[in-house]
Amino acid sequence: MPRLPLLLIAALPTFLAAPAQAEPATAGPVERLVLAHRLFATGQAERDGLSQIAAARIAASVALQTVERKPEVEGKGTPKAAAIPPDAARMLEGAKAAVAADETLGIFLTSAMASAEVLPKGSVRSSAAALAPGQAHRYRLPADGGVKLDLGVVTDGLSQLEIEAAAGDAVLCRARGYCGVTLVESGFVTVTLRNPGPEDENYLFLSN
Repeated sequence: MPRLPLLLIAALPTFLAAPAQAEPATAGPVERLVLAHRLFATGQAERDGLSQIAAARIAASVALQTVERKPEVEGKGTPKAAAIPPDAARMLEGAKAAVAADETLGIFLTSAMASAEVLPKGSVRSSAAALAPGQAHRYRLPADGGVKLDLGVVTDGLSQLEIEAAAGDAVLCRARGYCGVTLVESGFVTVTLRNPGPEDENYLFLSN
């Protein structure tokens, strides 16, 4: 993911607190959480404390509801245990460490997290799983007609698993990280997560 300009990252807290008509506020909690993880991983890779602060604040605006889902597995292999993607608390600790030597960014971090605590939280369903190289997981989810179904996947690094959503034989969305689909009538959506390799991938599958 290209590095966002510092001014844009610094403005993220303001955008997220803006009225509903502001474009960034239209993103649902699933999409925001995917963005948070991408920002945090990029911030770690580039040793950018400001990106990590923005990521921690965005993640703090989303409440995770853990649900157990048993996907259909395609492909062979047993993935090794790996680190689960960080939650908001772990992002916050990482951001604190990254800006420990910068008093100005430390003050900004404190202010950003304090404002996040008073904002209403969006709710996201979350399921943790792992894929070996070449494997795929398929989930079958109900979808209400005319209501957007937000789907996301985050990993513990910069790489993003491939996600595909389909209704019957029609592919509705194929992307890395986030898909939003709307059915005309109520039905089911098959969500496929693929790991093209070359390493095992632990992930969180997200839905609204």
